[in-house]
Amino acid sequence: MTEPVLPLQEYPQRAPLKVIGRGAEMDAERMAAIILEHLGPQAEADRRPVTHAKGAYTCHTFWVVLPDAGAEAPLRAALHQLPGVIMQL
Repeated sequence: MTEPVLPLQEYPQRAPLKVIGRGAEMDAERMAAIILEHLGPQAEADRRPVTHAKGAYTCHTFWVVLPDAGAEAPLRAALHQLPGVIMQL
């Protein structure tokens, strides 16, 4: 059996970052600040998340520009430490 061929990743890369959790505990402004701390300046329109809520849960979707392959993991680790965050996609 052969290994699947993965597409070549090119950087910088613009990608969606979804943060899902308990809406009453989550702070989208703090999430945006952490994104800026880890990735540097982002486009003005990308600093505001698209937010969807259903019941007690909320999903904030940010668009981010990843400068390199190593930038995503530390950002996700920092976001996961925030109150209310359950998972990220």
